Amino acid sequence: MPKRPALARRIKGKRHKANRFATSNDPDMTPLINCIFLLLVFFMVATTFLNTKGLSVDLPGGQGSDSSRASKDINIVIEEGGAIQVNGDPTATEELAETIGRIVKADNIKNVIIEAHRTVRHQRVVRVVDIARGEGIEAVAFAKSAEG
Repeated sequence: MPKRPALARRIKGKRHKANRFATSNDPDMTPLINCIFLLLVFFMVATTFLNTKGLSVDLPGGQGSDSSRASKDINIVIEEGGAIQVNGDPTATEELAETIGRIVKADNIKNVIIEAHRTVRHQRVVRVVDIARGEGIEAVAFAKSAEG
């Protein structure tokens, strides 16, 4: 057999060594999985769960009204012109806190039903709710106005 030149032997030798240390052509998923777990831990630690205190509100239902609640609740009606009635008695806005406070203390009532005409501004209704909450009212329900 003829002798091979030295260069050919070197190339052949390198080829065999390269095959001995061959690696897979598939991508390595370990760094990607590590990044995902780190992001998961970061968001779990960084996220704060807030328990916001809110106002308990019962929105009006469909048809009919519950007349048995009238004796246990304070009924506030805000008429079209902005006039306020508390349990059927006309009350000025300045006297509203005093009137609600008196009823809360006398009858130990913690619920209010507000019925506002559809043309009354939300600002006025919110002001009445704030006054009621300031006098110790815990739950506010909104009734559907009889006019519409």
